[in-house]
Amino acid sequence: MALITGFRYRSDRTVSYKTRVECGWTSDKSGGLLQLETYASDGTTSQVLQIDQQRAGELMGIIAQVFPELYLPSSSHNAQES
Repeated sequence: MALITGFRYRSDRTVSYKTRVECGWTSDKSGGLLQLETYASDGTTSQVLQIDQQRAGELMGIIAQVFPELYLPSSSHNAQES
Protein backbone atom coordinates (compact mmCIF):
# COMPACT_ATOMS: atom_id res chain seq x y z
CA MET A 1 0.00 0.00 0.00
CA ALA A 2 1.20 3.46 -0.77
CA LEU A 3 -0.21 6.75 0.52
CA ILE A 4 0.38 9.42 -2.11
CA THR A 5 2.08 12.44 -0.53
CA GLY A 6 2.42 14.61 -3.63
CA PHE A 7 2.39 14.80 -7.40
CA ARG A 8 5.26 15.78 -9.66
CA TYR A 9 5.05 16.27 -13.42
CA ARG A 10 7.62 14.15 -15.26
CA SER A 11 8.36 15.41 -18.78
CA ASP A 12 11.03 12.72 -19.17
CA ARG A 13 8.47 9.87 -19.17
CA THR A 14 6.42 8.36 -21.96
CA VAL A 15 2.87 7.08 -21.52
CA SER A 16 2.25 3.42 -22.32
CA TYR A 17 0.67 0.36 -20.77
CA LYS A 18 1.20 -3.36 -20.95
CA THR A 19 -2.20 -4.63 -19.86
CA ARG A 20 -5.70 -3.32 -19.30
CA VAL A 21 -7.02 -3.88 -15.80
CA GLU A 22 -10.03 -2.97 -13.72
CA CYS A 23 -9.54 -0.54 -10.85
CA GLY A 24 -11.49 -1.13 -7.67
CA TRP A 25 -12.07 1.64 -5.17
CA THR A 26 -13.20 2.04 -1.61
CA SER A 27 -12.91 4.62 1.14
CA ASP A 28 -12.49 4.46 4.88
CA LYS A 29 -15.55 5.02 7.05
CA SER A 30 -14.64 8.63 7.85
CA GLY A 31 -14.08 9.47 4.17
CA GLY A 32 -10.51 10.50 4.92
CA LEU A 33 -8.87 8.22 2.37
CA LEU A 34 -9.75 7.04 -1.12
CA GLN A 35 -8.19 3.68 -1.93
CA LEU A 36 -7.62 2.54 -5.53
CA GLU A 37 -6.67 -1.06 -6.30
CA THR A 38 -5.61 -2.86 -9.46
CA TYR A 39 -5.74 -6.61 -9.83
CA ALA A 40 -3.55 -9.31 -11.33
CA SER A 41 -4.99 -11.75 -13.87
CA ASP A 42 -5.64 -14.28 -11.06
CA GLY A 43 -7.78 -11.71 -9.22
CA THR A 44 -5.31 -10.91 -6.46
CA THR A 45 -4.63 -7.29 -5.59
CA SER A 46 -1.66 -6.04 -7.55
CA GLN A 47 -1.28 -2.39 -6.53
CA VAL A 48 -2.93 -0.23 -3.88
CA LEU A 49 -2.80 3.58 -3.85
CA GLN A 50 -4.35 5.71 -1.13
CA ILE A 51 -5.24 9.39 -1.57
CA ASP A 52 -6.26 11.84 1.15
CA GLN A 53 -8.52 14.84 0.57
CA GLN A 54 -5.69 17.28 -0.12
CA ARG A 55 -4.13 15.00 -2.76
CA ALA A 56 -7.57 14.30 -4.24
CA GLY A 57 -7.95 18.03 -4.83
CA GLU A 58 -4.53 18.15 -6.47
CA LEU A 59 -5.43 15.14 -8.63
CA MET A 60 -8.69 16.78 -9.70
CA GLY A 61 -6.65 19.80 -10.82
CA ILE A 62 -4.30 17.57 -12.81
CA ILE A 63 -7.25 15.78 -14.43
CA ALA A 64 -8.85 19.12 -15.34
CA GLN A 65 -5.56 20.26 -16.88
CA VAL A 66 -5.09 17.08 -18.93
CA PHE A 67 -8.78 16.73 -19.88
CA PRO A 68 -10.13 20.32 -19.97
CA GLU A 69 -13.29 19.23 -21.80
CA LEU A 70 -14.24 16.89 -18.96
CA TYR A 71 -16.97 18.08 -16.65
CA LEU A 72 -16.13 17.35 -13.02
CA PRO A 73 -19.19 17.57 -10.77
CA SER A 74 -18.52 19.10 -7.36
CA SER A 75 -19.87 16.09 -5.49
CA SER A 76 -21.61 12.88 -6.48
CA HIS A 77 -22.19 9.63 -4.69
CA ASN A 78 -23.94 8.17 -7.73
CA ALA A 79 -20.61 6.78 -8.97
CA GLN A 80 -20.88 4.11 -6.27
CA GLU A 81 -24.05 2.80 -7.96
CA SER A 82 -22.48 2.43 -11.43
